[in-house]
Amino acid sequence: MKPRPQPSIARAAFTLIETLVVVSIIVLILALTGPALLRTMQANKLTSAGDSLVGFLSEAQQLAVTLNSPVEVRFYKYVVQPDSFESFRSYQMFKVNTPTTASGGNVTFEELFEPIGQVFRLPEGVLIPFEAELSPILDGEGFPDSSEDNPNGYSGVPDAEYVALRFMTDGTCRRVSAVASDANQVSTLSFQPLNLSYFTLASNIGREMDVASLPKNFFTIQIDPFNGKSRTYRPGQN
Repeated sequence: MKPRPQPSIARAAFTLIETLVVVSIIVLILALTGPALLRTMQANKLTSAGDSLVGFLSEAQQLAVTLNSPVEVRFYKYVVQPDSFESFRSYQMFKVNTPTTASGGNVTFEELFEPIGQVFRLPEGVLIPFEAELSPILDGEGFPDSSEDNPNGYSGVPDAEYVALRFMTDGTCRRVSAVASDANQVSTLSFQPLNLSYFTLASNIGREMDVASLPKNFFTIQIDPFNGKSRTYRPGQN
């Protein structure tokens, strides 16, 4: 008895035209939704960076009161390739000690800085422009972060400069306008007017930023010099 032939099973498959249609639809969807998705991701990154920095400043202000010792926040300014311009890209906290010593009837003192925690770097693509109208509290000449004993400085970046804000034991915040050059000197501190006590975080546009080129989505932090509290401003949220 001869075996019966098995019926053939037709396998479903996409034709070349159907495959091209599906691929074209996927490409079209990505083209339509890609920019919006990218903007959302950038906005989330900017919000996260701003919220983290606000929390950091609040911690510095609280530590100054709790430790009964001034706490300094340094914002480091340097160039990151492929950019060719400087901007603030990281920050760090320091406890400020001023020990005194007596020798031969003379009393001397010197500011000593003790790092509190590590250097915090802003997320890639986020920076703080130092243009005066965008970040007036950080405007002006910076101080060198490196020295002969520490060529990379605290920031870990050669030739970096910093601008510093100092939270005092009474909770106030002042800008460091001049640093002590040798022993028996202390840094010069100054109150910044409230309307100039702010700085701005924004997405990197690949060149130096000013008011005209500031992206629509930005994050501004204002520090009240009289109580050290921070307040944030976002487009359309205040």
